[in-house]
Amino acid sequence: MVEAKKILFIEDEPDQRLIMTLRLKKSGFMVIVAEDGARGLEKAVKEKPDLILLDVIMPGIDGLEVIRRLRRDPVTKEIPIITATAAGVDDVEHECFAAGADDCIRKPYDSEDLLGRIRCLLDK
Repeated sequence: MVEAKKILFIEDEPDQRLIMTLRLKKSGFMVIVAEDGARGLEKAVKEKPDLILLDVIMPGIDGLEVIRRLRRDPVTKEIPIITATAAGVDDVEHECFAAGADDCIRKPYDSEDLLGRIRCLLDK
């Protein structure tokens, strides 16, 4: 049996965390959840996930800073990162890629589209 791929989902909105966690688990992924950037950084180092799904706009350490820190850390620098943002501005997407994100999706996102992007990055 193949071991389930581990996804770290960093999201400050409780409803989003619940819905996406259930969807990811239903699709066969192991899910680790963090409710803010600081906890997300800790869990990324401790859990070494196969992929990180990251909200951009969060209180405290925002998603852009989380990406920068993950990319500087030898333990996490190679982990694929997909950012999710409700900000409907191309500048935010550009900032995500400039910081080191592998992909960026806008909220509200289609879960099938997101799952396809996750699988594509995990298959690389």
